[in-house]
Amino acid sequence: MHTFVPDKLPATQHRSRASARVARHGTADMSTATINAANAVEAFLPRDPRTLSWFLAGNKSFLATLLIGYVYLVKVGGPRFMKNRKPYENLKPVIVLYNLAMVFLNMYFVKNFLTRSYLGGGYNLICQGINFEAKDETTKEFLVLCWWYLWVRVADFLDTIFFVLRKKDSHVSFLHVVHHILVVFNGWYGLAFGPDGQVALGIILNSFVHVVMYSYYFLSLMGPAVRPYLWWKRYLTQFQLVQFVIMFIHIIMPLFMSCGYPKLHSTIVLVEAIFFFTMFMRFYSKAYSSKRVPSHVEDSKEKSK
Repeated sequence: MHTFVPDKLPATQHRSRASARVARHGTADMSTATINAANAVEAFLPRDPRTLSWFLAGNKSFLATLLIGYVYLVKVGGPRFMKNRKPYENLKPVIVLYNLAMVFLNMYFVKNFLTRSYLGGGYNLICQGINFEAKDETTKEFLVLCWWYLWVRVADFLDTIFFVLRKKDSHVSFLHVVHHILVVFNGWYGLAFGPDGQVALGIILNSFVHVVMYSYYFLSLMGPAVRPYLWWKRYLTQFQLVQFVIMFIHIIMPLFMSCGYPKLHSTIVLVEAIFFFTMFMRFYSKAYSSKRVPSHVEDSKEKSK
């Protein structure tokens, strides 16, 4: 079978060994569970014929290798490699460029997903189905964008790798790693079983959140002179919580309305939205409780990627 490859875009503190071992096993289990979920979905849904021949789209071996390799690298191999080495602080220029590139890539996604869905693609904001037979140019461009979106979400893994190379192990938390795993799974799942339709709003929101997030990371590396203007750090998490609430409300529509969007798709996104809202709310409560350290102390501990 001919394989299609889209050729262009369309116009601190360290944990103890015991806790690290628990976290490592937890994220490894999450990787295995994610791959098992892919197998389960395939038993109920046919592959999207529009992307069936695309390079690595729907390839479970690729997904398994990628996710297990990521967990091993950031939880086992990377820390072991860095054990007797000093942090690679000279990576700062590379990280600055990486953050800036991610800002512009995600801005590109926001604009182009919007113009091929709700602002030019004829999408219904309330309930939008999937036409697996659609061959129009706008739909094709949306699907190609999703292929590139998956690879940019894979590039998000570098975020964690930079933490490991700079010995910022406290930032490689369970939530951080699981979030990266599930976002990549979502991109893979969409390409395999249908990435357009109702979930388009979630893709746009996620891309916009990444614009804001990487903008913050970029500015945080600009030195002490910029730090006073980064008072809005806590609102990043609030913004993510709002994102999950919007996704929750929006994705349940196809469960009660008949618009041609697979109910299994809605159910999976709904479960993830609830899971992430719970985890991020727990993180937010812990990070910004009344007993937390003063802001100037927090700033001195700024993770500054």
